[in-house]
Amino acid sequence: MRLGHHLFCSRKCYYLWKAGNFYSRIKTVKNLPVYLLLIFILISNLSLLAYFNWKLNKISAKPEVQKQIAPKDSTWFRIDTSMIKAQGELQFKIKGSPGLAVSLWRDAKMISMRSVGKGTSYFGDLPLHFGLNRFAVWAHRADGKTVLVDSFRVNWYSARLEFLSRPVSAVPVSSKKIALTFDAGSTNRGSAELLNILREKGLRCTMFITGTFLKRYPETVRQIVSDGHEVGNHTFNHPHLTTYTENHIQESRRNVDRAFVYRQLLRADSLFNKITKKHLAPYWRAPFGEYNKQILIWAAEAGYKHVGWSKHCDALDWVEDSTAALYRSSEEILKHFLNLEAKSGLRGKIILMHLGTDRKNDFPYLILPALIDSLRQRGYTFYTVSGLLNQKAKLTIR
Repeated sequence: MRLGHHLFCSRKCYYLWKAGNFYSRIKTVKNLPVYLLLIFILISNLSLLAYFNWKLNKISAKPEVQKQIAPKDSTWFRIDTSMIKAQGELQFKIKGSPGLAVSLWRDAKMISMRSVGKGTSYFGDLPLHFGLNRFAVWAHRADGKTVLVDSFRVNWYSARLEFLSRPVSAVPVSSKKIALTFDAGSTNRGSAELLNILREKGLRCTMFITGTFLKRYPETVRQIVSDGHEVGNHTFNHPHLTTYTENHIQESRRNVDRAFVYRQLLRADSLFNKITKKHLAPYWRAPFGEYNKQILIWAAEAGYKHVGWSKHCDALDWVEDSTAALYRSSEEILKHFLNLEAKSGLRGKIILMHLGTDRKNDFPYLILPALIDSLRQRGYTFYTVSGLLNQKAKLTIR
């Protein structure tokens, strides 16, 4: 056989000759074992890649099998009519054989299950979540057989929820208007003195109160309401909502979902209503200022708009250790805000302070009279959060 410009008795001899020729060339190469190992690894990886690619193509080539429900099969259900109401509620009817059951699932969680009475089952006033809702309807027979009747998606948009999910940290206004806000967490130490100062100065502010504060100090809460202050929601027990303290990323913690945010906000409102016979204002402030877009949407669905504080407007009065780098004495707090006003102004800004304090002395509320008087002398008018937001609305109308 004439192969490679030579004569051979067989292909086997030809391949042996080629191999020997190749070996004679590479045996003089330096670091030959290393090169052989690299070649072996390369060939192995290419072989594995080719195998998994073949396997994937084989799997994806299989058709997706779905059980089709024949219209003549009266033992199963069919969706008869459906409608989305203007306020974001889904309702529909399902027809099928009497005595059977049907379950409705949203986002892989069952939200309702009922039997079919006289051949029709009605699902009504199911609130839609903002954004994508994934629904599935399953039918169940007495013999245990279950089948998917239908699955569908509803992408719900609401201008109201879009507005509520936009956080506020400052308000564009046309004149010197400002909001003084106070967070109430776990202590009311100094709150009586602080409320007396606000009463004497004729100020009505916005207080963000936790469920813990509501449980411990109901009389203080009643006094706040009696003085005419606006009361917002500061969650039930002031939890961390994101991983920011761990990795400086505002990613929702593993246990924080829609139901968790609902419980935190609605439990606080329920307790406030029990104490005062009123509901909290539709504003909330996230503990530690931790939130993200999804958390804002969940809170909006619960009826709350997030109100933070303006840049550099945290009084840092919550720092009690006088040796800490962030610690400010009461005089330093006063000086900070007056310098900030002189440098960049406080028009439309939201100031954060705290209703109670854990400090043993040098209480932050001691500088409140001087702060209020100084800002008033510079032409500022104090508003609640809702009052400041209404000023923005008036500016927009003009």
